[in-house]
Amino acid sequence: MSRFKLASVFATSLCVLTTSCSTNSSRNPSSEDLSLSQIIQEIQAVSDKRNMTPESCVQSYDNLYQKLFNLAGDSTYYELNDIDKIDFDIQASFMARIALKETFKTFTPEDVCVKSASDVFRGLRYVEDYLIEIRMGKSHDAPAEYVNMAGVFPYLLVNPKYKDDFKSYEDLKSGDVVLSRGNAFSSAAIARIGRNDYQFSHLSFIYKDEEIKETFATQALIEVGSIVSPIMDVIKGGNSRSVIFRYKDPQISHSASQFMYERVLKEQLTKKNIEYDFSMNFKDDNKLFCSEIVSRGFKTVLPDEDYYPMFKSKFSKGLIPFLNTIGVPANTSNIDTLEVFAPGDIQFDPRFEIVAEWRNPKKMEDARLKDFILTKMFERMDNEGYKFDPSFKMDAASKALWLLRRTPIVKKFLDDKVPLSMNAGQLEMFMALDKVGDAIYKELEKSSLEYARPMTPKEIYIGLDDFFKEDFELYKRYKKGQDVAKPVFHQLFHP
Repeated sequence: MSRFKLASVFATSLCVLTTSCSTNSSRNPSSEDLSLSQIIQEIQAVSDKRNMTPESCVQSYDNLYQKLFNLAGDSTYYELNDIDKIDFDIQASFMARIALKETFKTFTPEDVCVKSASDVFRGLRYVEDYLIEIRMGKSHDAPAEYVNMAGVFPYLLVNPKYKDDFKSYEDLKSGDVVLSRGNAFSSAAIARIGRNDYQFSHLSFIYKDEEIKETFATQALIEVGSIVSPIMDVIKGGNSRSVIFRYKDPQISHSASQFMYERVLKEQLTKKNIEYDFSMNFKDDNKLFCSEIVSRGFKTVLPDEDYYPMFKSKFSKGLIPFLNTIGVPANTSNIDTLEVFAPGDIQFDPRFEIVAEWRNPKKMEDARLKDFILTKMFERMDNEGYKFDPSFKMDAASKALWLLRRTPIVKKFLDDKVPLSMNAGQLEMFMALDKVGDAIYKELEKSSLEYARPMTPKEIYIGLDDFFKEDFELYKRYKKGQDVAKPVFHQLFHP
């Protein structure tokens, strides 16, 4: 689709929300600088420019992302009692994202504007997160518990194209791809590890067995490797968000999913699961990363096409030590060309459409804090040479776990907790990541008590920067032998 056609896509997408588009401007916060409708109109205008240079494209989308960053969590929304208005803005943002996704049909993998456009997409989602939290907080009939990929608007948003076909996870089709986010710091690390910040950490490939009328998810998990699970295992997994994507050709996606289902199940039945691929190498399928299950399935069915998805992730040089420890073979020679299929990359492949998006409003703030903590940690790795420096206790514990995992009497108790394919260095790294992340999280939680609402992204980033600076000063004094309290986390993570 050419960019000049995108204006009509945006207009059509937004107009389906109401009987008249003319109500749009009157249904937004009073602040002109923080008007969601104005930002959406600007996104439309940028996406519609046919002769935009790569530089101007980047600048335009970056400016829009900054506006969304400022808008997310804006206090104007917390003062609103008009639920209809909040609902309108949630749906308007979702429709704007569906339309913005069409823009990626005009990009190539080498296009420098891809990252900036994906940032705007992510910014819109964060605005929706806050609005949904506010909306459900004002609701008198909010559910006590939220069921993954089920429920109603606004925490389940369905693409109007699929409004008659998708009501819940029971309507998943064979070949659907489910993008989700777990709750651990390792999940936040996977979501933030590439140059593009994402909000997702896992992919599952859906397969429906028509003979027995059962739905399964084929997936790769750090703890157990590649497995086939009944769909209810995924539903009960406690994810904070999930998005369902559907490939343009249902027969191809079904065949791709069936191939991976049969291959993974065959090994699983022998109790020798395909090992988890910590290298994230989607071109070698001896081991499998969660995203590889999708890319390998499509590569098998479409051998003459490039590996999916169209836009893949790359890493920053400052992360090489961390990447090497967890198993990614990055170095100064290949870092600029090394590509991986990060789970969030699936969002922008134009061959996959968004069917529906689900959130657990109770977990949005937790996921957001962990996202931003990892962003700041990776930022310091990249710009200031920060590295993990695990303690002696962690070193001893990781080596002990590694040995116990290989001891027949004990290993059966650790099968689902400590993967056999994870070495002692990887165990130590994930221990340190959890320890540092949890320490920062607790400090950020203390800061959040000063507010009568969830902290905005700007407030979170300022709070994190201030805390990093204070703890580093304490760390320097502690290292000099001064009589001060121990730093909260810099002993384990420092320049």
